Amino acid sequence: MTKEEQILLKHFEDLSDRAYYQNRPCFSDFLDMNGQSLLINQFKGALKPELYGGFELAERKIACFSESPTEYPICWLEITPMHEKYAENLSHRDFLGSVLGLGLERNCIGDILIDGHTARLVCLERVRDFLISELSQVRHTNVNVKAIELPEAYAKPKFEVIQGTVSSIRLDSVIGLAYKLSRSQACILIEAGQVYINSRLNTSNGANLKDGDIISVRHKGKFVLVDSKNKSKKNKCIIEVHKYV
Repeated sequence: MTKEEQILLKHFEDLSDRAYYQNRPCFSDFLDMNGQSLLINQFKGALKPELYGGFELAERKIACFSESPTEYPICWLEITPMHEKYAENLSHRDFLGSVLGLGLERNCIGDILIDGHTARLVCLERVRDFLISELSQVRHTNVNVKAIELPEAYAKPKFEVIQGTVSSIRLDSVIGLAYKLSRSQACILIEAGQVYINSRLNTSNGANLKDGDIISVRHKGKFVLVDSKNKSKKNKCIIEVHKYV
């Protein structure tokens, strides 16, 4: 375990103890998938944390340590160009760079979702007003920022149904089918620490999957293994996955 991971685990323990002994909810900042995996696999504190990132399929999430349900201190912001006609084609990196250029740390910001010239991002409540008042430009495009409710499109996830055959229900084979990759390409992603099974980091190419498992591949998305019970005439596994879009 790295020094950074040890420090993060100690932070989780402090939040858990504070929530337990002071009888009040305590929250982390946004965690990337490595932080979430560390929390799920290594944390042994008094309270079991819940993770949430603003919508079901969020990649970055905050941890809540509480003995009872509570609201999370996060909110949605919508960033739109002042003049649609003159707006540039802006990427995730452009929006994130402009936000962090204001002096904010990455752990204050959750997922950023791009829809045409519009971006919707999740942030900690404590930085909401700052972003609304200070974020005025992304690259060369002047923008407006306002607080919004959870967009319906993200509240009800959509998915693509993919069916096919694989030699076995190994992780590398299933990822290859879901993302149209060769087995060797899938192995590179797995061995590079880019793949999580049910939010747990997995670096084993031959990990066996089961129906209901959620597989997350960084920079590619998530999918669910829905059905793997049927066999073809050549005794290959006929599987169905639902890839979120």
